[in-house]
Amino acid sequence: MLTQEVVTDLPPAEVIARAREFFALRFNQYAIFEIEEGDAHIRFRTDLAELVIGTGERNGQTVVRGATSRLHHELSQFLLTLAPSGEVRQNVVGPGVTGAG
Repeated sequence: MLTQEVVTDLPPAEVIARAREFFALRFNQYAIFEIEEGDAHIRFRTDLAELVIGTGERNGQTVVRGATSRLHHELSQFLLTLAPSGEVRQNVVGPGVTGAG
């Protein structure tokens, strides 16, 4: 699984809402279904793979971590809506954020 991470000033609830909207409206190559949601994470499934986005807090900011086995480009596109491209870290290792990693 590839794990990507970004830090943003958005609150976790806003990140989850944006993820739901982004993948429901822009993800048109494959059908995507939301299969689980909590206060700090959301999980989607397609015919190809699963995609999980989780949030946590670090130094007063929201850490957003996404993990997927095949939807790397789509995950990157979403994370870029939360922070500048230089801020997205790929192949993150270490303790996971709730729901991802």
